[in-house]
Amino acid sequence: MKTLIPEHDLKKAVPFLLARAGARMGNAFAKALKPFGISLSEWRVCASLQHTPGQALSELAAHIATDLSALSRIVDRLVALDLVVRQRCDADGRAVRLALSDTGEALTREIIPLARHYEEVALTGFTAAEVKTLRAMLLRLYRNATPLA
Repeated sequence: MKTLIPEHDLKKAVPFLLARAGARMGNAFAKALKPFGISLSEWRVCASLQHTPGQALSELAAHIATDLSALSRIVDRLVALDLVVRQRCDADGRAVRLALSDTGEALTREIIPLARHYEEVALTGFTAAEVKTLRAMLLRLYRNATPLA
């Protein structure tokens, strides 16, 4: 006798729905970033450093959920483009902190309105309360997934 495997409706699975929505939004925004000469991953680094300057590579990796080796390559490219600078920490000369260069700061500030527009379009039809709830739920979902990492 065959054991029945419970049905798994992919169209209702939260990880699938998140990935699908994220991919659609990310792919669209990545196309919009092309004229600026940076990728979506590079944008995330710039936006994170604009919000919180002076992050160590490990802090940045945790913040944008990227592995260290990939992030290191992204940062190397941003440094080569003169968008990011590495700064030695005063307290510990071996420690390196990352910050936007003046060029990186200017580019990031130029892109921010575009990023806001893409978010606004994606949130069309949501009330302010729904957006607040959605953000809170996504943050909680991310924290809840910690043991899975």
